[in-house]
Amino acid sequence: MSSLAQQEFCIALGDLAAFLQKPSHVIKARAEEVLGAKIKSPWLLPEQVRSIVLAEGFKYPKKVVSIQMLKGGVAKTTSVLNMGLRAAMYGARVLFIDLDQQANLSFALGVEDESLPVWVDIVEKRKNIDECVRFIEPHVDLIPSSLNNSVLDRVLMNSNRNWAQAVKAPLEKIAHRYDLILIDTAPALSATNTAVTIASDEVILPVNPDKFAFLGLQKNLSELDDIKADFELDFAKKILFTKFDGRENTSHELLQKCIESFESQLMKGYIRTSSEVKNSVRSGKSLFAGKSPVKADYDFVTREMLEFI
Repeated sequence: MSSLAQQEFCIALGDLAAFLQKPSHVIKARAEEVLGAKIKSPWLLPEQVRSIVLAEGFKYPKKVVSIQMLKGGVAKTTSVLNMGLRAAMYGARVLFIDLDQQANLSFALGVEDESLPVWVDIVEKRKNIDECVRFIEPHVDLIPSSLNNSVLDRVLMNSNRNWAQAVKAPLEKIAHRYDLILIDTAPALSATNTAVTIASDEVILPVNPDKFAFLGLQKNLSELDDIKADFELDFAKKILFTKFDGRENTSHELLQKCIESFESQLMKGYIRTSSEVKNSVRSGKSLFAGKSPVKADYDFVTREMLEFI
């Protein structure tokens, strides 16, 4: 594995030591004990990390998390990408599902083939879910999207079958393979997103310091409450504050507004603004491949999502 690939998909021994709150040499010795082999690299593979984390008494969740927001431009796909890759670095077995027809998550993970099967093929029974899963790296799989998913909403609404189960039912066939299933959605209130919500154990809503994003958040939360009541669901709702700029009053004001309005649902971590965040999806590189200060933000919220805090 090249140095770049190591930074993209592996965790540094020092980062693991910081998470476990022990000196690096102690964790190195513990890792060698658990793995039964000498560690010669400062980078640890996901399967190695998994063995160490389990030996330290942590457990991986088994859950489906969808990231939804009515308004675009809130770092939704960037958050899916970086939280999922960081979770895999911590040893979690991760499945990304791209249900946004723009397919930015798929492109960021290096999948740009428009001929590949996508979720609409599952719904229309042309493919089974196994045929849609693409291997990305150890501990990272993807069900990609493409413009072919642009008809998914219409297909669902015209279906004689129970369209509300169109995400949950196929997922139940493969969910046992993964600790974390992350679903990226289009910025819309739609039949597809309703089906995604029904399949979710947790919905994370990114919101940035913008009054329209805050209005979108309120609308989204109201819609989720309606879905919860209509289908008698019990999923958790979490709000992730993104693009925080400590130099701007708007950031402080809207963060305070979120605290006052949604304190119990607001995630403990938040994401600062940076050029790296803006370019992460476009460049196809995770933030953990460089030296962005925002790495620490996504590391924290990933551990929060994994219930490792």
